[in-house]
Amino acid sequence: MKKTLIAAAALAALLCGTAAHAGDFAITPMKDGDTFIGCLAQNTTAGLGYLAVGDKLALFANTDKFAIAKGDQVKGTWSVDGGTAADFSATADSDHTATIDVPNASESVVALTTGKELTIKANGTEATLPLEGTEEAFTELMACMQSQGAE
Repeated sequence: MKKTLIAAAALAALLCGTAAHAGDFAITPMKDGDTFIGCLAQNTTAGLGYLAVGDKLALFANTDKFAIAKGDQVKGTWSVDGGTAADFSATADSDHTATIDVPNASESVVALTTGKELTIKANGTEATLPLEGTEEAFTELMACMQSQGAE
């Protein structure tokens, strides 16, 4: 997934006032003009968001703990509730943000939607974020994608 798409989607979400809500997540369909791109679920309080584009899903975590600047190379691991850590690497779309392409596997989605905490180690710094509301956010992401005609 193109990382610039994620940055553009996050910026558009800030500018767009047509978001639905799933718990503490705002669900926003993302468009480039009249062209549907994907759907964004963002919980700014928790510093956690998900972007669905086609059959791809990206997770992004934003915390002041991450000494990351936009454009930095980010390498690390992520795990749910102390489970097996998965590696990731990306280019930072914004300051203090780690973006992770979530594997297209049911195990990853189940872990995120049933887990309590997400632990991310990015460039040597560890942060733990709450996953509360993620199951509802994923349900609404799917509904958003279907209502917008995504395949």
